Amino acid sequence: MNQPTDGPMSGAPAVMAVEGPGPASDSEPAARDLDRETEISIIAAAGQPDIDPCDVVCDALPALSCGDLSFAERTFIKDHTATCNYCANELNRYRNVCNCLDQVYKSVDIGACPVPRFLPTRPVAWYQLVESPVGPLFIAATADALVEIEFSKGRAEDALRRHLRERGFEARPLASSRLDADTPGKHLMSRVVGQLTEYFGGRRHDFDLPVDLSGLPDFTRDVLTATANVPFGQLDTYRGIATRIGHPAATRAVGNALNRNPIPLVVPCHRIIRSDGSAGGYGGGLDIKFRLLELEGITLQRLSGPIAVPN
Repeated sequence: MNQPTDGPMSGAPAVMAVEGPGPASDSEPAARDLDRETEISIIAAAGQPDIDPCDVVCDALPALSCGDLSFAERTFIKDHTATCNYCANELNRYRNVCNCLDQVYKSVDIGACPVPRFLPTRPVAWYQLVESPVGPLFIAATADALVEIEFSKGRAEDALRRHLRERGFEARPLASSRLDADTPGKHLMSRVVGQLTEYFGGRRHDFDLPVDLSGLPDFTRDVLTATANVPFGQLDTYRGIATRIGHPAATRAVGNALNRNPIPLVVPCHRIIRSDGSAGGYGGGLDIKFRLLELEGITLQRLSGPIAVPN
């Protein structure tokens, strides 16, 4: 993903201390837990093959906040969030919301409010590591759309899974999915890999793939949509993209938005440079940016000197 051309990166949220959950006591199981043996346990769900326990825990947090989990399930979440910073942050967010609601409605009796045990299932994003001429790529896609292409650069697989969860997807490795060959997820992944192979081989100039930019701010989606319209072998500038989306003074914000581009190559942020003709930044590294531009007929020599670029 592209590095911003200007400005600091946002820091990671602080992890707050995790206390014991909910209104029910953790010292002993609530009596109603004995009547729930036929319900699906989040512990059993988290132990299923190809299931990320973090996905199960995050989906169960609303039920936890409302006291709708068994003693064993509450203990499982408490133990999990003691070692998982991501889920601990999510739990603290739910608790902050509940505290705010308690303040708002502390003098009002709103009656009983039935709460589902789980939120609706999040879409599954299957992912795999694919070799390419510019190094390994993490690729993730649902059955319907491409959602991520990320330069590996030695990054851990957990980082990709965490990023997919933040965007609202359930991350699962494609290699161990036990899907049939005709499964739509595998079919789309094959299309993505095939078109990337054609691009790197000089046989494709435009990608024909459905993409999913959900979970991104409106401004970022506007920047990526404008960037996707920059043709093969041509350049635009951060200022040019800012002007096209109606925010001509937002050059730095455009750079930050391109830093969050989840689908480089297909959304060609490597074609965006500074107004003075210099290359700017690139999350995959400037060496990869230069190689991609050379692939499209823009040479390193041209990048090292003045370049005619749009204002």
